[in-house]
Amino acid sequence: MTTNVPPEQDALQEYGTAGWTQPDLGSRELVETPFRYATLTNCLTPQIGEYVLEWFERDAPWIAKRTDFYEQYEFSCWDSASPAASYLTRSDVLGAIGITMTGMFGCEFEPDVSVVCHKLVRGHRIGIHNDYLVGEETHRLTIQLNRGLSDTDGGFLMLFSSGDPADVHRVLRPQHLSALAFEISPDSFHAVSEMHGGARYTIIYSLRARRD
Repeated sequence: MTTNVPPEQDALQEYGTAGWTQPDLGSRELVETPFRYATLTNCLTPQIGEYVLEWFERDAPWIAKRTDFYEQYEFSCWDSASPAASYLTRSDVLGAIGITMTGMFGCEFEPDVSVVCHKLVRGHRIGIHNDYLVGEETHRLTIQLNRGLSDTDGGFLMLFSSGDPADVHRVLRPQHLSALAFEISPDSFHAVSEMHGGARYTIIYSLRARRD
């Protein structure tokens, strides 16, 4: 019997999700202004990245969502029983992310973590916003997955020095397995430019700082 499962995925399946390595968040650049953020590279192994990407492309439970400033597909990993979702919400994975975020931003976090995935395709965009809501999540880690988007495909992550769309601080390509971690604040303005081709996938971990 033949299958279409790549060898590296087959090996992961045989090994089981308990053996999948934690994200590697050691390669990072910290920035303090215009808001506190960090850029990271190679957060997942290529094998795990491929497995999750295949799940996104074939079986993930995407739900279309449209608001006044964005259009995308999304779902929560807590609502899926797939091996990939089980890995992304595994206690040691969440623990490793929490420890790294504490090291970067100097605060402890509540144990409950939101793990949401986004998919943007042609015509989708996310307008400028800061994610700031009093009493809600205070920090985010967003990990990029894709098949190698070109500049003509769009989907750039744009960081701003203010709420003015012309006040661009930095533009980040959606590089596969890269990530952005940031402190949510009234100043954390960001956006995603319109997609013109391909598919842009993101895993978003949202954490809440402890107040005690």
